[in-house]
Amino acid sequence: MQAQSKLNTRGDYVLATGNAAANRLRILHNVYGPGARKLLLRAGIQRGMSVVDLGCGVGMTTQLLAELVGPTGEIVGVDYSAAQIEQARALLPPELTNVRFVEASAIDTGLHREAFDVVYSRFLLIHLQDPELALREMHRLLKPEGIMAIEDGDLTSASSEPRSKLEEFSNLFGALGPKWGVDYTLGRRLFHLVLNAKFSQVGITFNQPVFSRGENKRLLELSVAEAGPSFVSAGLLSREQLTETVAEMRRLGEDETVLAVMPRMSQVWARKSPRWSELDETQCVH
Repeated sequence: MQAQSKLNTRGDYVLATGNAAANRLRILHNVYGPGARKLLLRAGIQRGMSVVDLGCGVGMTTQLLAELVGPTGEIVGVDYSAAQIEQARALLPPELTNVRFVEASAIDTGLHREAFDVVYSRFLLIHLQDPELALREMHRLLKPEGIMAIEDGDLTSASSEPRSKLEEFSNLFGALGPKWGVDYTLGRRLFHLVLNAKFSQVGITFNQPVFSRGENKRLLELSVAEAGPSFVSAGLLSREQLTETVAEMRRLGEDETVLAVMPRMSQVWARKSPRWSELDETQCVH
């Protein structure tokens, strides 16, 4: 595992990538995909637009974006992980010929400036030590009056009713963030991060799904299992405790009397003000 400062600045995270992550990311999209669709429509996405999906992972939201802009639109999915990009390409339906994937950092994509109508990301900024740098890159990529739509969470807001071992998701990620050098509560301040990045017409809403049954309810358990080695290496619990915790979370997932409350997602949309020229980009983030 590489040094945390380098790791988190470029956008890697503590969870699995590639094929190992595909099932959890599919469930994550089942949980948050309907909310993402509502956000994008509210933000103003239209058919024929060009869109960049930063931190695209295995391409679940990239496919949603392609559906929304239609065959006359263009989608570029960007992820630092080669394994994620490989899986995204493998999962892409052949009819989506207007989608391409690029292996690059979210803070330095190498894409042309002011080339996109929409920039989107989900669960990206909480994995970065310097999320402001990603916001600067989003600003650079957008055309004047282009749309920015971001979804990011407060991982410590996940819970259960009644209280149960499912809440170890919140406890473990809340404790890991400071050790990993990132802010897993970033969703709380997302609105103000966007304001400070000099976007205009900033709006916000929350999305916090809850489940009593089904595979979507397992998202908390699967996330803890994937991040388990990082929790253990950080000294937050032993391997034996991790095994016991995941087993109990799995059992609770089958108990329909226990509600699993997912992390609250902050959904923020905004526009790039036409008065902010490329010469002003150095002033966008301090």
